[in-house]
Parts: sequence; C-alpha cells; structure tokens
Amino acid sequence: MNEPAVRVVKVGGSLLDFAGLPRAWSDWLAGQTPAVNVLIAGGGRWADVVRDADRMWGLGDETAHWLAIDVLAVSSRLLAAILPDARLEQDWERLRQLMKGREANSPLVFSPVAFLQQLEARFPPHPLPHDWHVTTDSIAARIATLLDADELVLLKSADPPPLLQPPYVDEYFTRASGGLKQVRFVNLRGFA
Repeated sequence: MNEPAVRVVKVGGSLLDFAGLPRAWSDWLAGQTPAVNVLIAGGGRWADVVRDADRMWGLGDETAHWLAIDVLAVSSRLLAAILPDARLEQDWERLRQLMKGREANSPLVFSPVAFLQQLEARFPPHPLPHDWHVTTDSIAARIATLLDADELVLLKSADPPPLLQPPYVDEYFTRASGGLKQVRFVNLRGFA
C-alpha cells in the first residue's frame, strides 16, 4: 500500500484573528487532492510584540529569534483549537510516525518549538539562521523539506505579488524552499 501524499501548510499568523478561518479552511481543503496535512501556524500578533520589543530594547537576533519561536507554542495550540478535527503534535518523531497511515485531510498541527530548539540544526544541509530573516514561511519550508513533502502551501491574507519578496515572504524563504517539489501561495481570505 502506498503512503499518502504529504502536504505542509503554513497558516499565516494574520489568519488567526480571521473569524472565517474554519469555514475558509474547510472550503479550501475540499478542493485539494487527498494528502496528510501538516499545518504550521504563523506567529501573528504575538510575533509582532517580539519584533516591537526587539526594536525598543535591542534584544539582538538570537534572543528575539527564540522569543518568536516560543510564540509558536501558543499559535499552534490556538490553530488546533480553531480548526475542526485538527490534532496538535509537538514531537518530531511522533509526527513522522503519525504521518504514516494517517487519514488524508485530517490536519496535524505541528508545534515546531521543541524541534527547532533541539533537532533542526542536526539535519543537513544548513540549519536555519537565528534572526528576523527567518519566519514561519522558512520554518515551514524547512519542515516540508525534511518530511520530503509533496508540496508546501502558504495560506496568507493576500494574493501573492508578481515578485515573491519581503514582506510577503521572509528574506530566507527562497533558499529554504529551493529543493521543494511544489510551492503554492493561497489567499485564504478569498475562500470566506
């Protein structure tokens, strides 16, 4: 029996305060080919608070990076609570095991905090930088690469511009997504 396709879906933090998120997610998902969906939540307003604190207090790249990573524990839990049938997973190895035999279209929200703190740097070819050049766009691309995902989808609050560049995606995204089979950008608010 063939393993199901794997789709990593980054759900932009700007969607976490969108009242239509559950319905838009369901409508979008209904039009997709069956796959195991691994969702990565963006940091949203919580990451903006860290950015503001970094500007005000000069926290430095390393400190600001890890504070922004800590925020993902909250946004991941929130996303799992919002989406119907979603299950939160925080353990990398358990995620990999759950992907095998998991029903297609039943979302796994992966909180990458422990993975990023303890494991990510061990995987080739290059660990993610610890600065504001990396957001959950690149984190999702890195995870998609390591899971050998069939595609990466970035759900955003706007249509992609003609040239993919900041602020639509982070500065490291082109490098992080370079080896992926397929990358798509979707304005999820358009499904409301």
